[in-house]
Amino acid sequence: MKKLVLLILLSYCGYRECHAQNVNGKINVKVIDDKGHSLPFASVVLRHTKDSSLVKGELSAADGSASFENITSGHYFVQSSLVGYQTAYTPAFSIDPTHTAVQFPNMTLSSSSKDLKGVTISAQKPFIERKEGATVLNVESSVAAAGSNVLDVLRRAPGVQVDKDDNILLKGNGGVTVMLDGKLTYLSGEQLANLLKSLPAETVSQIEIMTSPSAKYDAAGNSGIINIKTKKGVATGVNGSLNGSGGFGRYGFYNAGLNLNWRAEKFNVFGSYNHSDRHFFNERLATRVVNGDNKEAAQFFSAPQFGKRNHIGNQYKLGFDYFISPKHTVGVLLNGYNNFFRSNVSNTTNIYRLGNPTLDSSLNSVTTNDHNFNSNTINVNYKGQLDTLGTEISVDADYVSLGYHRRLYMNDSMYYPGNPAYKNPHTIRNFTTTKMTIKSIKGDLVLPFNKTTKLETGVKGSFVTTDNVLQYDSLYEGKYIPALSQSNHFIYTENVLAAYGIIKKSFSGGTDAQLGLRVEGTTSKGYSVTYNSVVKRNYVSFFPNLTVDHSFSKDHKLGISFARRISRPEYEDLNPFIFYSDRYTYGRGNPYLKPEFTNIVELTYTFKQQYIVSVSYDRTKDFISEFLEQNDSTKVTWSYDKNYDHKQGWHLTLTVPVTATKWWNINNTLNLNYNYFRLQDVGMDIVNSAIGAHFETTSTFTLPGNWKVELNAYGGTPFQWGVWKGKAYYAIGGGVQKTLLDKRLNMKLNFTDVTNGDQFRGSAVYGNVDFHIHNQWQNRTATLSATYSFGNSKIKGARDRQTATSAEAKRSGG
Repeated sequence: MKKLVLLILLSYCGYRECHAQNVNGKINVKVIDDKGHSLPFASVVLRHTKDSSLVKGELSAADGSASFENITSGHYFVQSSLVGYQTAYTPAFSIDPTHTAVQFPNMTLSSSSKDLKGVTISAQKPFIERKEGATVLNVESSVAAAGSNVLDVLRRAPGVQVDKDDNILLKGNGGVTVMLDGKLTYLSGEQLANLLKSLPAETVSQIEIMTSPSAKYDAAGNSGIINIKTKKGVATGVNGSLNGSGGFGRYGFYNAGLNLNWRAEKFNVFGSYNHSDRHFFNERLATRVVNGDNKEAAQFFSAPQFGKRNHIGNQYKLGFDYFISPKHTVGVLLNGYNNFFRSNVSNTTNIYRLGNPTLDSSLNSVTTNDHNFNSNTINVNYKGQLDTLGTEISVDADYVSLGYHRRLYMNDSMYYPGNPAYKNPHTIRNFTTTKMTIKSIKGDLVLPFNKTTKLETGVKGSFVTTDNVLQYDSLYEGKYIPALSQSNHFIYTENVLAAYGIIKKSFSGGTDAQLGLRVEGTTSKGYSVTYNSVVKRNYVSFFPNLTVDHSFSKDHKLGISFARRISRPEYEDLNPFIFYSDRYTYGRGNPYLKPEFTNIVELTYTFKQQYIVSVSYDRTKDFISEFLEQNDSTKVTWSYDKNYDHKQGWHLTLTVPVTATKWWNINNTLNLNYNYFRLQDVGMDIVNSAIGAHFETTSTFTLPGNWKVELNAYGGTPFQWGVWKGKAYYAIGGGVQKTLLDKRLNMKLNFTDVTNGDQFRGSAVYGNVDFHIHNQWQNRTATLSATYSFGNSKIKGARDRQTATSAEAKRSGG
């Protein structure tokens, strides 16, 4: 069968080549304005007269000229357009053996603008849009985003929350897949949060939030996909931008970056580099009750903690596209980052007899953490259009190398009232090294049957190996002695083979439907070298996807979608390593975690293309979430991820933009959630549920003299997540923007969380666990930023591409 398909494809290509050689036609044209001046960079396209389908497209040169070569026999016309001018057309003409060269007189584009006596009207995209089933944040349109990092911007995104550990939740659900320019970040948990914190908002153009992605995307991410699109050049010639910002909260921070794009007739080179240095803090108060062996032995632990942190980030991207022809392009993309994170944390655990305010003892500890994380990716890609109907084929291959190094030093000792000397000094250090390689390749085919029906299909393979080593030492009589019982060596391999097919159909009457199916086969092996234990898994999963949209009129649109998703455990959560916070609290991995599967149904109504109401329901089997256990005798509490029986959620989202005046726009979003969690295990049956709400509003004032002011606020009610119950939170911020130098220089001053209300206050109370946390961080900041654009502002940008990167790779963090 494969040989037959290949033979048909080769025959078809050969047939096209033979006919292309019959005639070698050439068409010349020149574009001018109604005053006779040449018009450079006008769009000039060649179309078939039969159905107006596109044959070729060009931009006019500096003298207004454009030409088309190697044109086969047929009937054509030329269309030319440019912003601010009326579109012009040539008469129909033919290319045949007796007419191989066509020279048109000048095409004149008449001005379509009217003199408004100095009044300039400019339009800007709203901060939040709904496009093709996705919620889109136009970060470039936000004044308050200046100087922020991407994680801060996501906190303001509709339906997005960031929990106490900087994990991203979408409509109250975890397991979100995060992509950069359609490419997986290879990170999750703490490492993903660190990357997003080190990525300046000035480098981002849009953020797409997809709660029901099609079968084309990896099935990973049970609550959806967040795709962060970075800025690219938009013009031929050379253009680019410089950006920089500086600010302060309790501590200062800055970032600077450069973006460049060089496009010529046959190639495009683009690249960027960004450096950030952010100093900030995290302050936490953890309290818990330990009952002990009897009521009289019950103790109260109060542990205030302060951590000063420093993130230094370096991100780079370099790409090259070569245009074999207008319909065939090959490219190479290199990108990566080299980030350094340091934290110095001081922690005091005060221990009291329950109900007695007199201090019983105190544990004092100081911890230093140094993290180095680097990632380098090379992508080779090809994209080709095989015919004028829209048949396309694309191939992407990736090789990724990641390295993670962590050095931890912890010193602690006990203090007893009445005895000024510290007792039982305890010093440990551990070195964690993770090396990961990911190889991935995918191919996609778009095959239109006609103007209303097309098939999208593709295959993909990804192969992951991660090698983790933890060396744990204790200081004894001035020397570090290896603690073999706490050290570990863990190797994890995972291979995923996938295939998908999507049928898209447009029906008369305004109905569009999309039916897809993705199949993924997974083979994994977790091997603890230290314990000589192996956990293997081998399973095949099916992920159907259905989307139907119907437009009743221009103002009324209704859509329904269904999707099945998977969220595989993060690699570090499968690793049985132990990570100490102090001698009384630690976290560990769980090699027996199973993947979780989620079914999602969503109904969306759109009014006048801007007012949006969506209702969705999801159910997750083997839901993964944090779980706490406590030993009342040793006073130790530890946390790890565990499979719950299931989780259910109902969600209502309202998006209501308001145009108060011509110069005042208000964007409002409300999310209502009901989440239900159940965990059944030996000796326990935990059921938690809660109704929660999250609200956001942004007012934008467009003022004379290229001034713009923005005020924003967001907040949420108490909520439930697994065993954790969180309290209400809120934040208020704003900013002002001024454009200068013919809008090439953009200056912004913004303030975030001026009331310092965005904090996490939560508790986990069940069984013998009674744990409470209050977290706050550097949210209250002031930032001044500047972006300067230079070069040709009309350059067509580099191609957006979905590379072969697979979703399982994002789980490398923890």
